[in-house]
Amino acid sequence: MKAISNMKLSDIAFLWLFAAEFTFYLLILQTGIVEYHHSDMSQIWMVPVGGVLGIVASIFVHKEREWLIPIVLLLQLLLSLDYANANSVELFLLGLISGLTAPMLIARIDKFWIATIALALSYTYGTYYFDVPAAQRTNIALFLSLVAFLSSLFAQMQTLKKSTLHPTIYSVGSIFLWLLLDAALFETLSRNEVMHLWGDSGFTWNIVIFHIIGLVVAYKAISWKHNNSVLLILFTLTYTLYSLGWQLGLSIIYPFVISYYNVIILKELTRLPYAFLAVMALSLWGASGLGLLVALGENFMVAWIVLVLLAIIEVAKMSNIPLYRTIEDLFSTYTTLLSRRS
Repeated sequence: MKAISNMKLSDIAFLWLFAAEFTFYLLILQTGIVEYHHSDMSQIWMVPVGGVLGIVASIFVHKEREWLIPIVLLLQLLLSLDYANANSVELFLLGLISGLTAPMLIARIDKFWIATIALALSYTYGTYYFDVPAAQRTNIALFLSLVAFLSSLFAQMQTLKKSTLHPTIYSVGSIFLWLLLDAALFETLSRNEVMHLWGDSGFTWNIVIFHIIGLVVAYKAISWKHNNSVLLILFTLTYTLYSLGWQLGLSIIYPFVISYYNVIILKELTRLPYAFLAVMALSLWGASGLGLLVALGENFMVAWIVLVLLAIIEVAKMSNIPLYRTIEDLFSTYTTLLSRRS
């Protein structure tokens, strides 16, 4: 409570900026545009293209983020006026803005509890309004963009936490696979009329409450060395509940898992130098896209194969087998050389 009462204006502004942009991604980019275009990849492919190019561009322009972010968020506000009917160029720009801003926002996190509160606000708002049809989310897009733009004017985005930590092949691989698992299940659930959770008034507050519980538990256990093992168990349980068709159990476990793994992943990302953070963000866009393809192709067995692969990786790490150590050492050497060149 003392930390909250001592918050500076820049902290409050960043909290709302992070929450608004994360919610914009959830309700507009990830679900709104996809739903409006009926998951037709031939119509929405410019969004991920823009996102990828935005992340790459951010590596070269992130030092100008203090003035750049308000400008691109003002553009996002203008594009939100008619987001559902956006043409391919406008979809590209929306993706580009998200790609540019996401790693910059993560790099700005200096007080992690602020980011955790922002996630709580985002999940609460996003869950409550998730059942609003995509074609009717224009006001939501405008509201979130306006909050993000105004907040960016006071968020002191020039703040950048220094870090010399390099990613390991274990962290890179596991983070990618966790997001793939989440994206595959989320995209499948959002299209499944029988197991659909969002928009059902009987599950809304279950989802909100267990999102928040997951955030609190993960924040308290953020430095626990067994978090990946916990995530493996939780994701296995989630997929089992889905396979069994138990909606009530899924409405409790799934939001808890999403919150838990997002906190753990976000913390890992904040510890990376900017160039590595951007590369990881790039891989996460790829994982999200693959998850969508798994759902659209109804190849749910792929998710179970990924779970088995994660289990193998976890056992290899815990056993510290020679082959695993060799691969990890080679990856560490390569990332160290990259950082010296940059």
